[in-house]
Amino acid sequence: MPQPADIAHLLRRAGFGGTAAQIATLASQDWATTVDQLLDFSAAPADTEPAFLTSDLGDWEKEFNLQAWWLDRMATSTTPLQEKLTLFWHGHFATANSKVDDALLMYRQNSLFRSMASAGFRDLVQQMSLQPAMLIWLDNDPNEKGNPNENFARELMELFTLGVDQYTQDDVVASARAWTGHNTLDSDRTQYHFYPNRHDYGLKTFMGVTQAWDGPDIVNFILRDDPTHKNIAARFIATKMWEFFAYPNPDGYVIADLAYAFLTSDLSIAALVRAIFNHPAFLSPAAKQGLVRTPVEWVVACIRAVGMSATDANPQWWMSDMGQQLFEPPNVSGWRPNEYWLTTSRLWARASWTRYIIWKDNIAKTNVGDTLSGIVSMSVANAVQHAFDVLGVDSPSSHTRGQLEAWLTGQRADHKAWTNWSFINLLTLVMLSPEVNLA
Repeated sequence: MPQPADIAHLLRRAGFGGTAAQIATLASQDWATTVDQLLDFSAAPADTEPAFLTSDLGDWEKEFNLQAWWLDRMATSTTPLQEKLTLFWHGHFATANSKVDDALLMYRQNSLFRSMASAGFRDLVQQMSLQPAMLIWLDNDPNEKGNPNENFARELMELFTLGVDQYTQDDVVASARAWTGHNTLDSDRTQYHFYPNRHDYGLKTFMGVTQAWDGPDIVNFILRDDPTHKNIAARFIATKMWEFFAYPNPDGYVIADLAYAFLTSDLSIAALVRAIFNHPAFLSPAAKQGLVRTPVEWVVACIRAVGMSATDANPQWWMSDMGQQLFEPPNVSGWRPNEYWLTTSRLWARASWTRYIIWKDNIAKTNVGDTLSGIVSMSVANAVQHAFDVLGVDSPSSHTRGQLEAWLTGQRADHKAWTNWSFINLLTLVMLSPEVNLA
């Protein structure tokens, strides 16, 4: 049977953490069974288009509300891995509302990522390519015969399927011509529309093959018909997904194992994810210490811990300064991991929001606030342990525990300190500890 610490690690990476009860239950069964259960999205909450997206609010207000809607869904979903994969695809097919300028289109893209989170990668790429949010974001909306736009054609290969140095400029030009006419409807940009009169039906040479290429043919060639490029794509996606769930710069043998599972399943995302979590290296020290929680992951863990909704906690006001604002990736390559989040200003933004929610939670007397009267009578050691339990810290280091116990001892000895606030301050420190900030 797996160790509880291993299950806790899995639940952090495959979602946003687990309770002590969940960890204990899953530690009593086979690891592969737990992985299969996490990949079962049949009982996922309904994904219903939020009413505010078609209200008379301004688009910035709709985006603000949509960010809270998704954070709350991540915090409460019974299928957290589905939301974690949706977050992965949001960063992989990075699209920003600052250019799309329509929160409804961003939601629809988000909903596609969710519905196909563990489906076939080729089918996901095909559907993503024709969604208005992506057509607008990468300028395929005005792409037409005689004036081809290369933006989407290039990123489809470099960022979405193959990686750098796997294509030529001639391939980009041919692909751009193939995607001509795949636009949004002139009278309604929320709908995809193919305009035959704008499509270049001429012969094009792509990856050495000359024919009358159409846009979706490009995806099928890369991800289905050409074994060489399909293998390149399998390794590229396997590497990127491993780095999202485990640690950066994996050894070649790890990627070889994962790419094999991905290829032999005809690029099934579920098969790749299953191979990642079942790989021995996923439980290695490198994996357990390999990632810093992104602002989104950290925020979701915190609101889950204190029992608040994002609607009440309003992390959206702070998340831009933390470095990760949902539906606003910095560019088409998305967000970077680890050191990307570890700057003074970004950590200060985490601290500022932490103070806000702990204060607000105490005033509201919710999950944490209701326990304060009992905490002040606990021993220092028990109070610190309770703070760890609230935040789901299963294996705190002796250094972190010792520092927090010493701090709380000093607070209690200071007769000028507010007794009730000592635990609030303690929770703040735990939220900012390495244990909570590591994924």
